[in-house]
Amino acid sequence: MARYSDEIIDEVRQTNDIVDIVSQYVHLKRSGRNYFGLCPFHNEKSPSFSVSPEKQIFHCFGCGVGGNVFTFLTKIEGINFVEAVQMLAERANIQLPALDNNLDNAKEQLKAKVYKVNEFAAKYYHENLYKPEAKEAQEYVKKRKLSNDTLIAFQIGFSGKFDELYKELKKQGFEDREILESGLVNRNDRGQYIDRYRNRLMFPICDVRGRVIAFGGRVLDDSKPKYINSPENIVYSKGRHLFRIKCCKKI
Repeated sequence: MARYSDEIIDEVRQTNDIVDIVSQYVHLKRSGRNYFGLCPFHNEKSPSFSVSPEKQIFHCFGCGVGGNVFTFLTKIEGINFVEAVQMLAERANIQLPALDNNLDNAKEQLKAKVYKVNEFAAKYYHENLYKPEAKEAQEYVKKRKLSNDTLIAFQIGFSGKFDELYKELKKQGFEDREILESGLVNRNDRGQYIDRYRNRLMFPICDVRGRVIAFGGRVLDDSKPKYINSPENIVYSKGRHLFRIKCCKKI
């Protein structure tokens, strides 16, 4: 796997304080020179997870796991080292040089496209909610007493019929491969492309970087299944992501 230079890695590490990063996942309290909290990597009742702002490392006295800010992110997010560097560089507004690795680049390019598909879909669903055709959904959100501020903050939307999203994605120039990889569209045995979510209230799911990675769709009546969620894919892992762990960026 291609990697960044030691100079770049050091710059990214030094610009991201480990206490700030760990605090996004673990509730920390200061005790002496260090911070302590419940370890996110094993079950415990008494805090044995220590973070040292002086040494910029973490260590759990319970399970023995430890390391620097990169180690923590790779373990907590289930990502590789390069992805951790990229995540922290973005947080610190550090421009990284391009990596020269064809396989990695192809995967990263597909991931970037899927993020774009999701971003467009979230905006499309949200705008749909305010259209005359979404009267049923509008009545539903009124019944649930969801304010317009809530709809905007959570980017709540409404999915249409059959293949409406698929057609809009094609108009935007997206290719079938990245559309299918997003999990927003399925292809049936007859070769037809059909939207996964139809006539549902839509909830985008974001990662800690504010990128839309998945969706949840709820029916407006008592039909089943009540909820449909995105399948795991190149940008979404159900075990690693929680709904509203971070606000979706406004799109």
